Amino acid sequence: MRLALWWLWMPLLAALVWAVKHVVFGGFGQQDQSYRLWLKREFFPHGGLVDAAPLFWLWVAVGLGGTACAVVLWAAGETGSRLGWRAQATAAVLALAVAGSLVRAGTGIWDNDKDAGRFYAAATVLDVPAGGETPRSVQAVTEHTRPGDGTRCDLVGAADVPACVKTAPMPDFDFEARTASYAAATKALTDSAGLSSGVHLMGHSLHYLPNAGKDGGVWTAVLDGSGEQPMEGIAVWDGGSNSVVSCAFRGDHAFNRAFGGTGAVSLRNLLAERFPDLVHSDQDVWGYCDGPDPRTAQPVVVISVARQTVWKQRTVLAPAGVLVLRGSPSGRPDITYRAEVAPGDLPGAVYPASVVRSQIHEVQWLGGRGAKDDRGFGFDHTSASTNATNPGEFLLRSKADGHLYYVTPLVPKESSSQLVVAYAVLQADRAGGGLNDLHVYVRSDDAPAVNLDVLASRMVSYMAQQTSITISAGQGGALQELVPFGKDMWRGFVDFNGQTQDYIDLSGDATVSPNLVSLTGPITPPGGQPQNQPTGQPSGQPSGQPNGQPAASGCGGDPNQLTNSQLAACVAELSKALQGRVHD
Repeated sequence: MRLALWWLWMPLLAALVWAVKHVVFGGFGQQDQSYRLWLKREFFPHGGLVDAAPLFWLWVAVGLGGTACAVVLWAAGETGSRLGWRAQATAAVLALAVAGSLVRAGTGIWDNDKDAGRFYAAATVLDVPAGGETPRSVQAVTEHTRPGDGTRCDLVGAADVPACVKTAPMPDFDFEARTASYAAATKALTDSAGLSSGVHLMGHSLHYLPNAGKDGGVWTAVLDGSGEQPMEGIAVWDGGSNSVVSCAFRGDHAFNRAFGGTGAVSLRNLLAERFPDLVHSDQDVWGYCDGPDPRTAQPVVVISVARQTVWKQRTVLAPAGVLVLRGSPSGRPDITYRAEVAPGDLPGAVYPASVVRSQIHEVQWLGGRGAKDDRGFGFDHTSASTNATNPGEFLLRSKADGHLYYVTPLVPKESSSQLVVAYAVLQADRAGGGLNDLHVYVRSDDAPAVNLDVLASRMVSYMAQQTSITISAGQGGALQELVPFGKDMWRGFVDFNGQTQDYIDLSGDATVSPNLVSLTGPITPPGGQPQNQPTGQPSGQPSGQPNGQPAASGCGGDPNQLTNSQLAACVAELSKALQGRVHD
């Protein structure tokens, strides 16, 4: 009896926890879903003893160890201090079984994180520029390779984690630039969120929809309820005006649930009950207004979902399509699951951004454990202060092919360097059929150095020269965010009092003259009076020299004799020279 209890205490405890969650918290689908997925992830990825997880084998080792001790103690009590051969043989077999279980658990634990890398590496391509020396940021992978198929992979890594290397430069996607920052959108939508008590902006649902407005993209967010207050609708901001419009769940499109709701109003419990195998992160929730006029359009909530998928002795998260939520005359959510979504079916991202983050993180395994642990191979999001709240996964639309992409500038992993050495690009408007390919476009070592802190400094300097306004950069400053677009072009947003009033376009190599555009007329500093636009430059038009013109001569002369444009061009030339020295 005691031996049975020794083996059964853990399963009985697990059953008790399930009973409490299922009976006491009955109807709370999140409780059942999270617990069931946890058991599968930590014990039985395949649903049984075959390829069980390391934690199961640790439990087996503990059980066998206790059994061996019980056999020895029982035999010693029966025969005195001397054990018979049967007891000795049984104890030896149990000891071997304990050792085997520990080995099985140990190998599983050792390979657990690498197995995740293997899963995501199958959909990762390192794109390196042709000609010249291999960039140092990927030498840990490329120095040990063999020829690939010549189509998808020109080279294949020799490590035990598959690595695909393609000799190709980053295509000129020519992304459409945004007209407002993430911080400004957060401020505008939060201040105008909701008409009912208990309604709040669901912060992580803030989503940029490229080419969804008359003059470009729009920002949207879910107006979620709380407690017994259901969801209100979708808020929309065009990025330029002071007005926020929304489409509401009402009439034939009523919606009686909310992500933040409790009890019968909880949308999370409803989703967990109806779709127990699908999970999502809050950053994968977004909404839009289905109609030409947001005030009369039908609100739609989209959730990019993932599925806990079996992989070797563990599970991994893989994209699993989308859930599309609409209202109904009865108020019951009309939920449609779409396992596959084609480009153009929905106006925003259908591939989970949370999975993209995992794919970028697991790039570190492409050179194997040695390259990861000993040489620190991999890439990280930038930690530049201007992009502290929004460092990557920018949703941008390519003018070249019309598709939506997640674009993330990357710096070396485990390094103090903030030089952008690669860009992670993944198609965001298609889901279904597994992982989308993550392309990591690596910059050559002799490419012009791009450092977001240096770019921010150049933007601040140019703004001061053109407007006589001194702005600060970084979190809490006026220059809030730098987003890539076009070929080696960056846009920085100047936010005053939570509003994007201006933006500045700069090229990373300082060969294109800066472009300063005021969105709301004369440029106004915080608490100040409007400043005149640069000479000959009307509001809303580029300032400075036309793109592509060389810098003005005479930089070695008296600065007071130079025009604003000539002086700004000189500053750009000096910055370019400084970047070259930093790179060297």
